[in-house]
Amino acid sequence: MDRIPIWVLPIVIFLIFRAAKSEENEVKQALVQFMEKLFTRKCDKKWHKGMEHEHRPLHWQLDRNKPCEDQKEKATKNAVAHDNPSTIPSTTASSEYKAGAGNQTSEYSLTSVETGMVPPLVVLTSPLLRGLTFEELLRAPAELLGRGKHGSLYKVMLDGGVNLVVKRIRNCGISSDNFKTRMKKIDQVKCHNVLPAVAFYCSRQEKLLVYEYQPNGNLFKLLHGSPTSQIFDGGSRLNVADSIAEALAFMHRELHEDGIAHGNLKSMNILFNMAMEPCISEYGVMEVENQDQSVLSPKNEIQNDNANKGHAYSTFKGDVYAFGVILLELLTGKLVQKNGFDLPSWVNSVVKEEWTVEVFDRALISEGASEERMVNLLQVALKCIDASPNDGPTMSRVSLMIKSIKEEEESSITFDP
Repeated sequence: MDRIPIWVLPIVIFLIFRAAKSEENEVKQALVQFMEKLFTRKCDKKWHKGMEHEHRPLHWQLDRNKPCEDQKEKATKNAVAHDNPSTIPSTTASSEYKAGAGNQTSEYSLTSVETGMVPPLVVLTSPLLRGLTFEELLRAPAELLGRGKHGSLYKVMLDGGVNLVVKRIRNCGISSDNFKTRMKKIDQVKCHNVLPAVAFYCSRQEKLLVYEYQPNGNLFKLLHGSPTSQIFDGGSRLNVADSIAEALAFMHRELHEDGIAHGNLKSMNILFNMAMEPCISEYGVMEVENQDQSVLSPKNEIQNDNANKGHAYSTFKGDVYAFGVILLELLTGKLVQKNGFDLPSWVNSVVKEEWTVEVFDRALISEGASEERMVNLLQVALKCIDASPNDGPTMSRVSLMIKSIKEEEESSITFDP
């Protein structure tokens, strides 16, 4: 717990004195609320100034916001460490392990980095970070942008005005050696609409990915965030769908033999660069995340004598399904899941009742977007989320179908009197 600021003590003493003398429940309740805000981590930001958004060094942010493990996992690890001291991770020197305390110095401590007790930062083929060291990255001012199921996101500000995003990954289902191999293979495949990692760090306990910061947000915020002056009409949505489909199809072709798909495709992972072009981020970071979330229908488990081929096949099909869900978001403007609502199920039920027009975002209808083109794009989305993955299209086929719709749209504009 944080040290209590000295200026808070007189307020606490005053409230305790008032509460002791007063019989009014309001005064006592005020004291309870104050103490709760003071001593709990889930307090208002004004009580923990800078806990998340102040520009503290990255190593401080990483240590402070270390993901909590569930109690069962903790108990298992403590029991193993007690029975077998040799299980202490190799990235931490044994002299830093406090015997009997069950604690170890963070691998993000500057001491650990300076003495070479942790792996180095691997800078990939980006000229942006040439010569950057892990120590420089950890010392740089950073702020926590948010937390999710698979880790945390930090904005890091380097000297010279270079802004980066550091993704701290957890539960990715990939071993350290496999992660390193994947990152290097993905780096060799260059695609304009896929945001490349500029560096990564990988140890037995932690994985960090470093990207160039994209200031224009993501597709999720554009669709579901607060209204902005940014125009996102039917033509813009079709262009986004076309760019994402083409990029994903390209990555699937280039990395098919390696079995590396995106694994966690969603609207939050579609970022917009300075030119407001969509870029797929975090490609290959997760291992078949879509399968873990039952994105592929459990009724249609892929049967294949070759387990590896079947695994790779299902991975790419998971991306196709996830892309279909993104198409549904673009067409409906609705969240994928909320309070028991499931977008793919809802769309299928509406279409089944032949109320197809009810599916589309009212903003698209009010602007006069072509209903024919919207229906055609909806048909592509339904093919992607088909409950029979063996009959579903590849991303290359999906990309061709969307390009055909886009060409029709452009032709209608050209010949519109």
